[in-house]
Amino acid sequence: MINSHLTLESRSWSCDSARSGSNKRFSWQAPLLLLIIGLTAGCLSPQKKITQNYGALQVQWQTNVARQVALPEQVLNWPAALAQLDAGNLKLRRGRYDITNAEENVRQVFKDLIPTLNFRSGLTKSFNTLASTTFDDVTFNVDSFFNIPGIVNFGTRWFASRLMRIRAMAYYELSKREQTIELYKLFLSFQDADATEAQIKNEIALAETVEKVDPLAGEVLLKDLNVRSIALVKERDGLQDKAGELFGSRDWRWKFINEGLPQLRYEVAPLQLADTNSVAQLQMKLAAIEFVGAWARIKGIQLQYWPEFTLFITGPPLYSHSSTGEKFWDVGEVRANANFYWRIDTRGQIANQLRQTRREQELQIARLRQEALTLIDKILAAQQLMGTLREQADQMDQLLPLISRIPAAADYTGILKANDAARAFRDQERKLRREVAELNTLFWFVDETKWARHD
Repeated sequence: MINSHLTLESRSWSCDSARSGSNKRFSWQAPLLLLIIGLTAGCLSPQKKITQNYGALQVQWQTNVARQVALPEQVLNWPAALAQLDAGNLKLRRGRYDITNAEENVRQVFKDLIPTLNFRSGLTKSFNTLASTTFDDVTFNVDSFFNIPGIVNFGTRWFASRLMRIRAMAYYELSKREQTIELYKLFLSFQDADATEAQIKNEIALAETVEKVDPLAGEVLLKDLNVRSIALVKERDGLQDKAGELFGSRDWRWKFINEGLPQLRYEVAPLQLADTNSVAQLQMKLAAIEFVGAWARIKGIQLQYWPEFTLFITGPPLYSHSSTGEKFWDVGEVRANANFYWRIDTRGQIANQLRQTRREQELQIARLRQEALTLIDKILAAQQLMGTLREQADQMDQLLPLISRIPAAADYTGILKANDAARAFRDQERKLRREVAELNTLFWFVDETKWARHD
């Protein structure tokens, strides 16, 4: 296979003396002034620039401290939270930038066929003749370079750029799913925190009632509840940090309300894991992209075995003007230069590179296979566990009303035991439901019917 390469270079205008009859002279002060400005700009102190920026950052720090002390509250339901996630999440923004960059790289393959236009200007004088500088001493020209790559070279670049665009889009979809599920889990955590807060308030009311009868016992209960309240505050601060990270913004104190939250009921309608038209298509697409990339790398190495043929065509300036006269482009001065290059791999470097790449790809394929099997095993185990957890959660849900109907104990010890038992049951019920929700997100991640398609 021959890889042709065509290069056309032309100087569209060259002028050694744009004004050959001019006797106008530059003042010697002008070049000296330019020299001083250049030296001054090159000798600016980095410490001075750092100090200037440091002062501005100090003002920003003080402003941010004053704002963060009393952040305004922002209430979000699920649709509003999704919009905030899409607009501010740094991972999603990075993914969109990667797609934009990949699309620009695809266009750049064709834009590289556009001729370039270069302007050059120069002045060469000795120091002792600098004062006698005239405009005639200035030279400038305009160069144009036109490059037509060979079929193999052009096709390889175009293929690689389109593959990277597809890869960027697929990984953006993957990141969108991951961040959306993280947001869903954050909603669940806020729900748990709200439930814990309501439970603490009820227990505080009980402790205050006990304190009226038994001050010492009531004080002990209130101290315990105070410790739990402090722990809840720390938990909420952690949730706020997580929300700020997801939304890419710490300008608000976020509050979630459960409006429009997805209802995941895969324990009722299990996924058909063998149906590849609705399950794990994105994961399989990403694996296919990696396989194609591995194939392309092997082909790129193998192409080094083929000979290379390059063709260069150079021409004279389209137009030139100097003190010796004018000259137009002449087809008789066009020159063609053809080169044939074939590298014989006598040292085995290409073969060695090919073997090493194939070994690396063997490990890569094994890793992809292990990741796919791990995901399948997790889903299968989740399906088996889902029914049991849902049944236990439903039983706890039925048991809690019965516990509340039990007559209150007449003594202090009985009251405390009943309160501890009720709290343990409620905590267990929330834990079971949270585990069911966590399993549902695993099915949601691979359920193609729940996500928008971007082919």
